Amino acid sequence: MPVEMFCVNFVRRNPPPSQNRNIIPKMTRYILIVLFTMTLHNSSAQTLDKYADQLHFGILSYQPDSSITAFLTKYVPVVFKKFEAGGWTAYPPDTIKEPPFTKVTNSYVFQKHPYFDGHFKVGQLAITQKIYADEKWFDNITDIKLWFEFDNAGDAKKAFQKMIDNFSSFNVLKRITSQQGLDKAEFTDKISDKYYSSVQIILVKDYLLGKRLAKPSNEGFKCKMTSGYKLLVELGNDLY
Repeated sequence: MPVEMFCVNFVRRNPPPSQNRNIIPKMTRYILIVLFTMTLHNSSAQTLDKYADQLHFGILSYQPDSSITAFLTKYVPVVFKKFEAGGWTAYPPDTIKEPPFTKVTNSYVFQKHPYFDGHFKVGQLAITQKIYADEKWFDNITDIKLWFEFDNAGDAKKAFQKMIDNFSSFNVLKRITSQQGLDKAEFTDKISDKYYSSVQIILVKDYLLGKRLAKPSNEGFKCKMTSGYKLLVELGNDLY
């Protein structure tokens, strides 16, 4: 059975409508979900967009991987909603107003990934959505972020190269750059019409993820902080 840890932090609430009619009351809430067990699957991705979707646990295509189903069912159930097919309806300006909502970020934290076997300390898939008070409005996913964390340069650079190799295996446009401590690789599939057929992976230093080393000295102990690394997987780039 997976072990779960939860960390809830409530921050900032906008004034109620009675104090400011021009501001929609919002609240941002962060929920941290940690699952320690996961099975590695063999990737069957044949295209860039398919692999990007697999890295995001199937969230992009709304066909989630089984390893994340329990998390989504509890915290992001909108992924499983079935919408009725129909045409677009045009409304006059200002006739439809967005109702009050709560802005929530749910983070799925993992130590193994079913489609990426690079050695990392921890990874995180953060999903931000609007939760509406009016039940007639469907909750809306507004942002998805994916990253991997490392506490040493060796593992980080190997994982970065491994991901480059994975994306390079597809017949896509590619550009790799390195500038001022930031390594970036961009990939675009010009044939695909999926919005997630263009990605970039970025490797950056993050001292908050590093290790603190203590060395004895005549004055007691001298502490040295080594840098950690973060590998970001982002949708979109400037490669066309």
